[in-house]
Amino acid sequence: MKKEPLQIRPMNANDLAKIVSRYSFPWSTPEKTKVLWDTYYREQQDNIRTVAVIEKDNEILGYGSLLRKPESPFFADKNIPEINAIWIDEDHRRHGLGTALIEWLEKLASQEGYQQIGIGVGLYRDYGPAQKLYFQLGYVPDGNGITYKGQPTVPGQTYPLDDDLILWLMKTLRKKFHG
Repeated sequence: MKKEPLQIRPMNANDLAKIVSRYSFPWSTPEKTKVLWDTYYREQQDNIRTVAVIEKDNEILGYGSLLRKPESPFFADKNIPEINAIWIDEDHRRHGLGTALIEWLEKLASQEGYQQIGIGVGLYRDYGPAQKLYFQLGYVPDGNGITYKGQPTVPGQTYPLDDDLILWLMKTLRKKFHG
């Protein structure tokens, strides 16, 4: 059987079952995962989000979204799309797939006329590789501090160190090339 090349493409309806079965994480349930992905698919149909999947040999190795209605209040106010929900299968990390996926989403945003793009990253150790990658790809803090559950944090308040405590980064996109 011939091996297929690596491909990054928009998610289609046939991908949903594969994604839900492969990416039902221990901190969720298969039912919640299905609801989440049905929501992502509906948002893609409504042009709120484009979910990109990385596929090789009919296997989905990772995914990420371009979210046109961002979770970051600063990005939403400035009409800056957000790269959201990036995930690379643990067996395929550190092989350039995350970089390729982010670059694909950046190109999509640029083709749609956006001049800047944003991304959020968690603050604890598990996010260390993502933090390093985003900085290497040219993302810098947006200058608005961190948010918790999408809301600006308040000095002196206490927040859980979980996935909802986010540092927001942004990048200026290359101009579209014609020709």
